[in-house]
Amino acid sequence: MKWKAVLKNLDVIAIIAASIGAIVLHHLGIIPETYVISILLMLLALHTLQEALRGEEIKEDIKTITKNVQVSDPEVELIKPRELLVYTEEFALKNRGEVWWFNACCTMFRSQELFDRLLKTSIDSSRTTKIYFVMNKTMKEAWERDIRPKIEKCRGRDKVQEPVWREIDEDIAFQMIDVGVDREAKEALLAFWGEPFMMELGSEGQHVPRYLIHVKSQSELISRLQDIFVRCRLKNS
Repeated sequence: MKWKAVLKNLDVIAIIAASIGAIVLHHLGIIPETYVISILLMLLALHTLQEALRGEEIKEDIKTITKNVQVSDPEVELIKPRELLVYTEEFALKNRGEVWWFNACCTMFRSQELFDRLLKTSIDSSRTTKIYFVMNKTMKEAWERDIRPKIEKCRGRDKVQEPVWREIDEDIAFQMIDVGVDREAKEALLAFWGEPFMMELGSEGQHVPRYLIHVKSQSELISRLQDIFVRCRLKNS
């Protein structure tokens, strides 16, 4: 390790040796004092120039490393309880086409605030073209009671298609949107029925998401969720 340090600083060692040599020669009367000063100034200038060049090389190395180091965008992101409403609202505004809802709990829309922030934002958005629901048959009564009357009051109510009612075995629920402009690209907010992702409120079994998973367009989960939605929507009743 010591030898590596010596080799790395050979230029400094050479300057020190030359300076000592010039001083010794001056004391021996071989060269005058003005020569010593000139030699020392020249060596100092050379060292300064070399350090400046080395600094530029270091900067270029740092730039190269920075360009080569890429922080990859995660395919999924966990959305925490305190962020849910704002995040879901912003997610709906990103939509550029169809919105797909799968196996959601209709009773959570009993609250006007939750309806406005989770669903009405999509309905009223000029960028939303259609909204499709594939829902569990057990939610039909809650749909008629808690959701349909609110949808009828929205200016974009014609975008909402009649729900497709199915017996759904999957323990997941998700909302999927279009985010692509020139090409198809979808993202989803995914939840799981039961703790810790969904909590049950009250005696009537109202289920509200506690955590959501934001599935990005580059995730292979998107194609799997698409398959589940299409398969359930098209299968025989």
